[in-house]
Amino acid sequence: MEQIELARERLLGADGVPGVMSAGWETFELIIAAAAVNADRSADLYPAFTFARGSAVSGRNALAFAPSMPAGSAQSGTAEPVTGDVYQVADAVAELASALSARLRDAAGRAADEGDRAALDNAAGHADQIRKLLARGG
Repeated sequence: MEQIELARERLLGADGVPGVMSAGWETFELIIAAAAVNADRSADLYPAFTFARGSAVSGRNALAFAPSMPAGSAQSGTAEPVTGDVYQVADAVAELASALSARLRDAAGRAADEGDRAALDNAAGHADQIRKLLARGG
């Protein structure tokens, strides 16, 4: 669960639109890894983690095509899996996705490039979907 807190700190400390994009990419990567590892650990959370993983892939891919995405930021498969109590992981990932959405929307509001705004808004929508899927009570 420490990885989630580190991702949140990086995300909240990211500076400028490219910095938020890079931190957003890493956050989506962490969510992908967490969802992949935890989906099979709970029958009732399997669908939520599976769909959250798909939304995280889509959010990450939206950022990949943003004009201001820093070169070298888009590298897959580097996130360490998040384990622990599966329900606590789901809650922590939902909270992280909420913070991710807020940062992406804030960056979209400051982005000068229309392509960046569209990519950031698109990615934020996927982060919102992750939160809805994994938050207790929907």
